[in-house]
Amino acid sequence: MKEFKFKTTKEIKVPEKIVDQVIGQDEAISIIKKAARQKRNVVLIGEPGTGKSMLAQSLAELLPKEELTDILVYPNPKDENNPIIKEVPAGKGSAIVAASKAKLLAKTQTSGWTTFIVMLAILTIVQFVIDWVVGSEKSEILQAADRISGTMFVLAIMVVLVLVFATSRIRMPQQQINGPKLLVDNKGKKNAPFIDATGAHEGALLGDVKHDPLQCFATGQKVYILGKEGMAIDKINNIIDKKLNKHAKEIIKKSNYEAVFLAENELMVLGEKNGLITPVNVLSCNRHTYKGDIIKITTSKGNQIIITPEHKIALFKNNDIEYIMAKNLKEGDIILCKQDDVIIDEQNIINTYNKRQREQCKLYYKYIKIKEKYPSWGYKKIAKALGCNCGKIRWWHSRKHTPIPIQTVEWLKQKKLIPLKLSDPRMPLIAKVLGATFGDGGIFENLNGIFLSSSELDTVKEFGTDLATIFGNEISKNSRIIEGGVKGHSWCYQNTNRKIIRLFQALGAPIGKKTLQNISIPSWVFLDLKIADEFFGALFGSDIGIPSVHKDRNRLTGLSFGIVSPEALEKNRIKYLEDIKKYLMLKGIKTNKISISYFRDKKLYRLGISTKLENIIEFDKKIKIHYCKYKKEKLKQTIKEFKRIKKEKLIQLTNKGHGAEYAMKLLNLSPRVVYQILNGGFK
Repeated sequence: MKEFKFKTTKEIKVPEKIVDQVIGQDEAISIIKKAARQKRNVVLIGEPGTGKSMLAQSLAELLPKEELTDILVYPNPKDENNPIIKEVPAGKGSAIVAASKAKLLAKTQTSGWTTFIVMLAILTIVQFVIDWVVGSEKSEILQAADRISGTMFVLAIMVVLVLVFATSRIRMPQQQINGPKLLVDNKGKKNAPFIDATGAHEGALLGDVKHDPLQCFATGQKVYILGKEGMAIDKINNIIDKKLNKHAKEIIKKSNYEAVFLAENELMVLGEKNGLITPVNVLSCNRHTYKGDIIKITTSKGNQIIITPEHKIALFKNNDIEYIMAKNLKEGDIILCKQDDVIIDEQNIINTYNKRQREQCKLYYKYIKIKEKYPSWGYKKIAKALGCNCGKIRWWHSRKHTPIPIQTVEWLKQKKLIPLKLSDPRMPLIAKVLGATFGDGGIFENLNGIFLSSSELDTVKEFGTDLATIFGNEISKNSRIIEGGVKGHSWCYQNTNRKIIRLFQALGAPIGKKTLQNISIPSWVFLDLKIADEFFGALFGSDIGIPSVHKDRNRLTGLSFGIVSPEALEKNRIKYLEDIKKYLMLKGIKTNKISISYFRDKKLYRLGISTKLENIIEFDKKIKIHYCKYKKEKLKQTIKEFKRIKKEKLIQLTNKGHGAEYAMKLLNLSPRVVYQILNGGFK
């Protein structure tokens, strides 16, 4: 290493060029020069005391003074959320704001005095008219009294006007001044503004966090991955290994730790944000070996987990969730664990019946326990132990006339639908049928049937076939298809098997008229994306509005999901549409805000979906539409027609000499869609 000999820093020769003052940073200099040519921002990152702030401040001081500007913000009358931004030479911004305030203040004062004078004149004229009309009909004494009272009335009004005017002079300028505001003021400054974002400011720059962003996970932990083909599940160690192998040349290594940064959207997994399941972009992957004590936790059910002592565990204490380190756990602590994949069990079916029948089921289960414990007991002895009528126990003892809910449970058990698990291969089809009950289908209020109505005969037949696939062909004897409408333009499939109805009721299907009740999408639908696809596919087949090409040929009409309800259900309807929005977000479909408008004596709640061509193509590709062939065909035809129009306009613009970037911006197209339009055909 070269040895430098000097007594003070004054003896060090400082080059004139700042670039030459950077020692051993040739690569960094190259990057800075490249960023400067491309007019990009540069963030300097390093250990404290390396001179990042000094370097940035010196660069700011080198910028020419005459290039400094003030930034003004003007209100936008067309869109209050998008103000107008203007740049003026440094020092002129404050003068413009002051002049604008003075002008508006003068205008307000002139307007106030004019109003005051006009009002006073009107009152005076009114008083004289009254005196002239009434005066001739009264004595002189009464006329004098009228004049005095009239004068006092005018004076009182004048006092009120003076007070109102004085108050408005103070308040009106602040309320009515809508002139520009000074956002950046460089008046009197010699150098370009420099903002130091280090030290105490790093939290504001990078975003404060409540936990370590580099959390550790066990190698066998499973993660939901979002890819081009949909959602998949894989162990975290497999994912990390693949990414580290892919970026082997870019790995950062230190001791027993190695990490790699990923490109944007290279790896998307499911995470949680604001109580919603949402896609999360993984920025980096890392792994390291651990040497030290580990803790094995065994639950009362025999489930085990092995973790480090510092790993935090969720406990249930005092009706709340509390997180503590594993090393501080005590025997008997209640740990929150993942539930089994059981969606509904026999108790859920029983709960769909009335209170009397539920009590009968409770009594029946007690009878079963006594019978199993004392198999030699007769029905009279069991009835005495239960304290109930022996006639009922006699029927149960002879295996006849068990409670109706128990009969339903036993029938569903024979179909292997109770307990119903998320892993059951029939769950996607069950979710499909359930989704239809939220739309053009449903369950009659008296529970006499489950149905689906449609203008397409094949659709209602498909609904019946799906039910038969789930429950068996024997249910066909309880089904029928009714033709309706004035000219027979609609069909309705109905099945009256109440055991089927009870299953879907337990799953969360709405009963009766949906417009007058709270509607909630069952939370289990979101636990598996394949199940969610089928549920929402059936729902969209009923209630989603398919767009067409607008008559101006520049855009599409709305693609949206709407529901009409009384105003009292507004909170529920917004939550309902938020759940639909959550699903579309999981599929990568862009949506708009939920809008509310009046529809006769009710309100229309609508979730808009972006009609940008790329988003519509993704919707057609990723979102299923069940029980409605017409909507599927119309969507594909709309996309085909819109692609053709965009292609024609794209060719016209390029023939006129416009560049590709200008054409894409004008037509609101991404490079990927342009490539598809020009090369992918209109399939």
